[in-house]
Parts: sequence; structure tokens; C-alpha cells
Amino acid sequence: MRLVRLDIRNFRLLRDASIRMDETQATTILVGPNNSGKTSVAEALLMFTEGSGKDFSIYDLSVCCWACFAATEKEMLADASGPDAALIPPLPSMSMDLHFLYGNDDADLAVASDLLMDVDAESFRVRLRIAYVVKDIEKLTKEFRETRREGETLFAFLSTRMNEHYGLVLYKVGPDDSESERIEDHKILDRLIKVNFVFAQRHIDDQEHSRATRLSHLLHAHYEKHYKTAEPEDHRRIEDSLKEYAVTLGGRYMKAFDGLIGNLRQFGYPQRRAPTISIKAELNATTLFHDNTRIWYGPAVEAVLAAPSGDAPAYELPEKYNGLGFKNLIYMILQIQSFRIALTRMPEDRPRVHVVFIEEPETHLHPQVQSVFIGQLAAFLNRDGEGADVQVMLTTHSSHVVADSGFAPIRYFRRRESHVEVRDLLEFEKGSLPSDTLRFLSRYLSLMRCDLFFADKVILVEGQVEKLLLPKMIADCAAKGHPAFASEYITIMEVGGAHAHKFRSLLKFIEVPTLVITDLDAVGADGKMCRVADGTRTSNATLKSWLPGKTDLNDIQAAAAADKTDGTVRIAYQIADDATLPCARTFEEAFIYCNADWLIRCSAALPVTASTVARSCVTDLVRDAYEIQPAKVDFALDLMVTEGWQTPRYIAEGLAWLAEFEAAP
Repeated sequence: MRLVRLDIRNFRLLRDASIRMDETQATTILVGPNNSGKTSVAEALLMFTEGSGKDFSIYDLSVCCWACFAATEKEMLADASGPDAALIPPLPSMSMDLHFLYGNDDADLAVASDLLMDVDAESFRVRLRIAYVVKDIEKLTKEFRETRREGETLFAFLSTRMNEHYGLVLYKVGPDDSESERIEDHKILDRLIKVNFVFAQRHIDDQEHSRATRLSHLLHAHYEKHYKTAEPEDHRRIEDSLKEYAVTLGGRYMKAFDGLIGNLRQFGYPQRRAPTISIKAELNATTLFHDNTRIWYGPAVEAVLAAPSGDAPAYELPEKYNGLGFKNLIYMILQIQSFRIALTRMPEDRPRVHVVFIEEPETHLHPQVQSVFIGQLAAFLNRDGEGADVQVMLTTHSSHVVADSGFAPIRYFRRRESHVEVRDLLEFEKGSLPSDTLRFLSRYLSLMRCDLFFADKVILVEGQVEKLLLPKMIADCAAKGHPAFASEYITIMEVGGAHAHKFRSLLKFIEVPTLVITDLDAVGADGKMCRVADGTRTSNATLKSWLPGKTDLNDIQAAAAADKTDGTVRIAYQIADDATLPCARTFEEAFIYCNADWLIRCSAALPVTASTVARSCVTDLVRDAYEIQPAKVDFALDLMVTEGWQTPRYIAEGLAWLAEFEAAP
């Protein structure tokens, strides 16, 4: 049996979110900018499947539901003799639907039979709804009318009494959502699904005195839960050895503290009728693991194997001398292994589905370990066939974690004002995109490790010059009336002029606000590059096939703002900075036109490219701008360390559009 989909309704930002589990591999990856609802998925799973409903708060309801309380309150108070319960508008609820795909084996059928709502022999899907709803609207109405404080709203009243009047209810739901039937036995959840969590706050640190954070405490938990049961003979041997040593140690303790006992008598401790004091050592494996066991790190295996016989390195270092990254890795592996062992040692009626939810596995891990972790996770869980039924959901902010995963397992979260939309990139992968374009996008995301899925906004640029200079241009835009722009998370992707249009479908699918900065690339009737004034058309694939979707140079230059915009995407290409200057073909040419005065005055401040742009006057520099071809990266590095130059108009206007863009609610 597998969990194939989660539907979450009215829980925080997850107003109406559907999350499909990956179909082809064990891991589903939740990505998106900060505060886009990924962690809420974990908390919803925890609260709906593991809790009794007591952990819910009125503030867990999506804010779009809050207005319902005022309407219900009005009806509750409408009639002094008491309202008609049938006329009271329903109060909002929260719910989670779990969609399962079951097999033909007896264990699956035993659980699935309790959830069946149709007799279709070809269907192997069942659906369980866990809803947090009002238990008794009449009782709530009566209590609200009789006990509320003067002027107290229903929302405020329920904020301190939520769990008195709301509770968890289970339903089995038909395949088309047209019918449902309440399930009284909540134990079906225990037979159906088990969710374990490795939360982002793992409390791993380097402080020697921080006993609560040491990995030894995790070893203690593993020992208590699994080893004592799985290896009872070894457990008894450990306990017997400790008891024997405790007797010996107790005698030594008595000698060590003999003087203390004598001093007590000197201070009046009764010698005849008072109990005799003795000191004994109490040792057991539980206390040793919990408080006194530490992980030590010895030499690498390679060092031991390479050493001459008898000369193997003998040093060992305590836990705090290992890096946080490997501590975190050890912690996660121990946790996951502990989850699996606990489940496999349950009775025959153990849960049919096991989900492990891991938050931000990249914490403290360097990029290479991040990539290896996600690649090896499924193999680790499914080794020896023990974890064949385990499914993993993880949240991440790391491009290294998602780089080699492909599109299929990625679920992209995007915040829209008071709610979140979840985009299933499996649908994108299955779309009508040409295979070569899909292959290009997959390879690009893998090789470039870009942060496309974690950004508030995205800028696509042609080359390294624009990419190196854009941070300064963004700062300049922020200083000129868009202060919030400097605080947004902006990903700058270098895609080249010939490939930007290949991102069209992906950018439209995830609807991330995007500015595409490209060049006019004017060519003449013969197809050869030329000045814009002498050109007839463009050779730029993005301008021709995407925005503004034109080839004729005059049409491109005459394009209105609407022609340059496609939903959440805007294109920017060269325009004349003023009527006295030519229109540029490339960024470098546009920069010279825009900054001719500054370059004449400050060219000496460009240590590498000064000689390339040096001219005797502005007129000469403008005249030669098309012919000047500075070394691109050197030119950009020179400009990065100088001040006073201006952003070319076409880029400034594009950045202003991006700064002002607000996603539709």
C-alpha cells in the first residue's frame, strides 16, 4: 500500500493544497521560497495523523476562513429566544484527505476494506478524510450566548475554547468526493499509516557542556527501544557486568568517603539509633547511555589500513571535535534507522504505510554531502528489502538536493497573499514540451545548481557581464524608490541569448516573477551582425519566438509594454537612452552610450580596460561604441569596483518593473 496524495484544506496557508507523492521513487521533495507553507505540511501530517486534536489552535485556520465567524456570530445572537440551529451558517473546519493505492495481498485488503466506497473491481484506491470540525453547534451556541464577556466576539471566545468545541472526525470518502461516511473507530489510523519526523531543529552543536545535544542521547534512545528487545542475552550480559563492577566500586567509594562519615558524627549525626550510611555504586546500561556515553572519533579507515603492521594510529577524539555536518548526518541516519526498526518489530497488524518526513536535510552539510544524501536515501531505506514500503517527504532550500532529482519528485510551493499554491512538476514533465527542451532544462538545473525554486523573483541574463553587474544595478534600483527590492531573494541565471526562451514553459508553470535581459542582436539583410541603425531584423531566438514574438527590428523597437510582458515574465532589450544617442546592439555598447561622460572622466579608474574605452571626447567615444569590444569579464570586474556609473535605461526599466511586480492574490 502507498500514500499517493495529500489534500489539505484550510490549514494555515494551505487553503486548498494537493500534494501528490512521487510515483517512481521513494522521495517527494517540497521546495519553494521561505514562508511558503512547506513546514506546514509536516505539521499538518503530525497534527492530523498523530494527535488527538488537542494541539490545534483557532490560528491554524486559514485566514480566509475567519470572516465566517462573524456571520455565524450574528445568527447566534439574532434571536433572544434562541436561534434555529438549522439556520446557523456552518463554522469553518480543517481537513486532510489521505489517498491510498492498495494491493491484492491480504494485509492491504484487510485495511482497505474498511475504507471502500464503491464496488469497482478495477479500482485499487481508497480515501480517508481526517477533519477538525465543530462537535455540537447547539452546545457551542448556548455556551457562547450564556458565558461570553460583554462585547466578546465568537472568534475571541473560541480562541481559548477551541478544543472544547472542535474535534477530529474520520470519514471514508468516495472516489468522486460526492459521498462520505463517518468512521467511528479511530484505530484505523494506527493500522493504516505511521508518520515519523526528523525536524529541522535537531539541536546538534559543538558545546561540550551541552549534554542534551550529544549524539549519545540518541544512542540511549536506540538502546532502550530496540537493543534490549532484539538482543536480550547481550543486554543481560551488559547488566551483569555492570552489577559486578558496581560491588567493587562501592567498596572503593566507602574508603574514599570514610572521612566524610566521620565528620558527620562530629557534627552531631546520631551514632546509635540513626541509619548507617553506606555508599554504593549504581550502574546500569540505561544511565550509562543516557548520561555518560560519548561518541569518539578515531583515525580514518584508510589511515589504519595504510599503516605498517602494529603501527596503526591510536588517537581518538571526543564528539565535539567532529564537524557539525557529520554530526547532523549521523543524527539523521540514526533517527531514520530507529524509525524503520521500530516499525519492522511491530506485530503483524503494523501500519501499511510508513512516511518519513525530513526537514532541511542540508543543515550543516556541505554541497557534495547534500547531493550524495538525496541520491543514497532511497537505497539506504530499502536495503535488504526491509524498507520497501517506506516513503519519504522532505523540505529543502538547497539547490544541491534537488539538482539531480529531475522534475518528477518536485512539488513547488508559491505563496499568493493569504494562501499557497502547490505546483506538481511531474505534470510539467508529462506536458507537451519537446524532449530536447526538457532535457536541456534538466541538465541546466543539474549542472548550474541554480536557486530557481527558492527565489522570490528571477532574472535571466545573457552572459557573465550582466550577471556580475546586476547586484550593483539592483542596489541602485532599490536606492531610487524601491527600497524593498534590496531585501528580496533574487536568483540571477546566466542562460545565453540562444536559450532563454527554453525556460518559457517552466517559468510560466511555476509563475515566479521573472525579468529576461537580452540583446537586440541586429543583423542586416545578409544575416550578418551590424549596427542597429543598419539592421533589418534580429537573430535573437528569444525575441523571435517568445517576447515580443517579432523578427522585424522596427517592430521589436516599436513594441509596447504589453508586448514585452507575458503574465509573470517581462523582457528587457536595448532601447535608445535618449533621442540624441543611437540604439545599442549589445550590453557593452549600451553601457558606453549611457555612461560616455563618466567613462571620459573616470576611464583611468578601470585598471584593466581603461585603454580599450579611452577616447579624447564624448563624441569620439559614442562614435566608436559599436566597434569597442572590451574583454567582457575584465570589463565587468573593473566596473564592480568603481562607483558613479549609471544602469542602461532598458535594464533600469526592467528592474523597476520587477521591483514593482506583485503576484495576483
